[in-house]
Amino acid sequence: MHRDGNVIGPNVAKFRYQRNLTQDDLVGKLQLLGCYMTRNILASIETQRCPVTDKQIEFFAHVLGVKEGDLFPTRRHFSGQVVGLNTEIRTRRRCPRRRRRSREPLARR
Repeated sequence: MHRDGNVIGPNVAKFRYQRNLTQDDLVGKLQLLGCYMTRNILASIETQRCPVTDKQIEFFAHVLGVKEGDLFPTRRHFSGQVVGLNTEIRTRRRCPRRRRRSREPLARR
């Protein structure tokens, strides 16, 4: 999983620590509000191993007593530049012992 799908995980953990909540405490409060959450899911969110849905962000903000925007990092994760126009795309490394193919068409061989 690419970590771009979850940028709020470290902030969820930070706010949870600041409020002296264990993962089980936070999960219990989320479940009482109707958010499906387990301790494993919360641990995966905090360590950025799984993406976060917009509903989960709303529930986290409500339980932790912060605005949704406070869960997001202050530094932007993109530069605003177009990516890939001058980038060479490599799909795999060349095998050093591989014989090179001849360039002539099959009919001439």
